[in-house]
Amino acid sequence: TIFVNVKELIEDGIDLGGKYLDVSRIPASKQLDEITSALSIVISLLSKEASEEIVLDGLVSLFSKHSKSLPELEQKLAAAFATASTTSKYNKSSTNVSIRLQLGSDTKIINSIINAYKNYAQITPVPKIGLIIDNEKGKITDVSAAASEIISLGGKVMFAKGNTSSLGVTNGSAKNSGPLSIMLQSVSINLPRLAFESNKDETYFRARLALLMKPALSSMALRKKDISDLTRRGLNPILAKNTQYMQKSNVSLVVNLVGLKEAVFNILGFKDNKEGREILHKVIETAVDVGAKKGKELGDPVAICMTETESSTRFATLDGEKYGKNSSLNSMEGDSYSEGITIDASEVSDLTAKSEPISECNKLSKLLNGGLFVTLNIGKDAKVADIKKAIEKTAELTTSFKPVQEIAICGECGFKDEPFEDKCPKCKSPYVV
Repeated sequence: TIFVNVKELIEDGIDLGGKYLDVSRIPASKQLDEITSALSIVISLLSKEASEEIVLDGLVSLFSKHSKSLPELEQKLAAAFATASTTSKYNKSSTNVSIRLQLGSDTKIINSIINAYKNYAQITPVPKIGLIIDNEKGKITDVSAAASEIISLGGKVMFAKGNTSSLGVTNGSAKNSGPLSIMLQSVSINLPRLAFESNKDETYFRARLALLMKPALSSMALRKKDISDLTRRGLNPILAKNTQYMQKSNVSLVVNLVGLKEAVFNILGFKDNKEGREILHKVIETAVDVGAKKGKELGDPVAICMTETESSTRFATLDGEKYGKNSSLNSMEGDSYSEGITIDASEVSDLTAKSEPISECNKLSKLLNGGLFVTLNIGKDAKVADIKKAIEKTAELTTSFKPVQEIAICGECGFKDEPFEDKCPKCKSPYVV
């Protein structure tokens, strides 16, 4: 995951040196056309240099001089998003691109960017680009109506207080970082597998977790060094050239805990009550302590998170094959282990800060120094007004969350303008994604 300040990248013009000779060089400019062209080029190039996600900051200040021609800005931005979405992907899922908007700053520009994104979400069946709305300094009610419409169109929106990616990974180095910080997220730890091998002994389980983390972090530190060396030699030209990568960037090592609930409640045999949750917290504390100690030793910041990755399904499948389906999957809701926390939008109106799901969620996000992924699950039939209410209520209760609503998309013609179930109303195809 790369957090990058796009204003600094674009204002100086795109300088790629002798690399990517087939990419247009756009000089430093003040014209709206050139800025939006440069933006789509930067998004495309950065997508090649990150595997998980790019979080773009500084978009509001980049366009602040163009507040006189807002309709034109919306049109050009929507076109830039559409162009940037055509980048090729190198693995099963393409790199997520998120645009971070801090509420409380230039409201007109923020609303224009949100409108441009809404137009983009309308014409794109599955948007590649998403929005992250940082409501630390502003009111969420200013944008909740537009955001609800975007979600009902199938757009991606994340609400967070502070610098967070759309997968819930926090940028811990935000306070002292330059224009770029990188989170190396290459390790996910399969906790249910560790629990299976720990003979239902919780102390032994935590000791094994600590033992497993140390070599994993050492290898991540080596990997970080290799990436830095390769970048310095010009492997990632846009990072190397435009940000004096080596001097200015911050690189953190992120370890993701997968299947914590299954490990503690199903396999170690604790009940989902106060005592069971204390064990859950103990496991996280162990991971954070080991990470902090090893991080000091390595000289790299280490963060522990519970976020969404493809590894939860992969681990569940592997464990199902090794230990038999019933052993690991008997009390799982789907075919994957738990990642982060899910809150149901239909229940949010009855919850308070002291309600169990919310207090647990806030406790975990305090313990995890790398971020917790919280999903706000919105029903298929929820109307825009219901989504708006759920968002505003959840924002009062928790620091970051991502509203998710399943949208039916026709696999034949890409139609998604109205809800449908069995057949596409436009081309009558039964192939619904």
